[in-house]
Amino acid sequence: MMAADMIKLQMKVMMKLNKAIAYSYGLHIGQLDGYERLIAGIYGTPDRLPVITQPYTYAMGMHGLGGKVFFSEPEPFIRSSWNMAAYFGFDFWTPVFDFYNIELEALGQKLIWRDRSEPDVDTSDPLIKGEDDLARLRPPRPGLDGRMPFVLESYRRYIELTGVPPMAYACSPFTMAVLVRGYVNLLRDMRRNPAFAHRLMEFLSMEVVVPWIDKMVEVTGAAIVVMADAWASQPNVTVDMVREFCLPYIEKIIRATNSPLRTVLDTGSWGERSVDDPRQVLGVKMDMMVPGNAFKALRPFFLLVWNEDYEETGIPPIRQYAEEKKVCLMLNVRPNLLEEGPPEVIADNVRKLIKEGAGKGKFVLLLNLVPIGTPVEHVHAAVAAAKQFGAYPVAPDLDSRAFRMPDFTPFEEWVKKEGLPIV
Repeated sequence: MMAADMIKLQMKVMMKLNKAIAYSYGLHIGQLDGYERLIAGIYGTPDRLPVITQPYTYAMGMHGLGGKVFFSEPEPFIRSSWNMAAYFGFDFWTPVFDFYNIELEALGQKLIWRDRSEPDVDTSDPLIKGEDDLARLRPPRPGLDGRMPFVLESYRRYIELTGVPPMAYACSPFTMAVLVRGYVNLLRDMRRNPAFAHRLMEFLSMEVVVPWIDKMVEVTGAAIVVMADAWASQPNVTVDMVREFCLPYIEKIIRATNSPLRTVLDTGSWGERSVDDPRQVLGVKMDMMVPGNAFKALRPFFLLVWNEDYEETGIPPIRQYAEEKKVCLMLNVRPNLLEEGPPEVIADNVRKLIKEGAGKGKFVLLLNLVPIGTPVEHVHAAVAAAKQFGAYPVAPDLDSRAFRMPDFTPFEEWVKKEGLPIV
């Protein structure tokens, strides 16, 4: 993107941010679009709760694409994702690829490709089998190696379609260390050879993740960069392990990459249900966002809690913690519920999430990992329920309000009339 175009994009985004933040504090100037609603929902009280999605493999399946095409070719990847989000009327979406693999593949890690899903790391052949392998390893050229060009070109096309920068994704160094070294091997390193484990984390953090984040932001002007970190979760590792081998490097990355116009954070962990006190894990999540981020009061932080956890711990204590920390709470809708339905049960579940989680604002609802083959009426039901029940202030008689299943055009007809061609 040319420098002049980047300046125009940043100015446009700043205007939308200012409008959304002002709205979140009660200064209502005009109507919110989906992007503005998300920002207002992160900072305070929007007109209604934002409902967002990760199109991912559901978009791939809706268009009959194979994994190699979807996760390697920018045009079908972005256009099918846009079609999916636009068809259901989500407020916001961002390009979601197999973000755990991009840096690893650029380093030389072998992947296993599948037709109906994202590629996976070949765990039978880890890139770093011993200390000598780390000594020989060379950092990838940011934006040039592996599928990094696919990611950057996909982001460019996203900006062309939506007019706003994406929420960019990187793999956290701890999860990357598990995938490049092997889970058992890394646990053994942390116990028996911690110096090597720290050298690995330092290399992945400062020579792989930092340059990649810088390159993505250079190309896109992204205001939010999220590091995904599924392996830094309980019961995979203990809270003490995360605090020793993960958090210091997240802080280093944040300090090296954030700026007044950019927030870098790590939201990918989970496991509240696996510890005696869920606040232990919630505290780790806060520490994956806050340390290293200057201007903390101005940052768009959000506490993401997955259904596997909140269904066991309950939503009210998690909501209470988010309010104590003055951050947005983000909850997802359980993917297999979306797949199984029926629509009325999905709507009731969304109603419950809103009733217990929405509060007076600072709440976002996420539909992620929708299984391939999920009936479109189930997704329509979830989005419609969020819009019908999610207006602020949330109605006190929410339980007595009837759900109205919306009319919708079959996807194939909609694509022909309103969608983007894939080929």
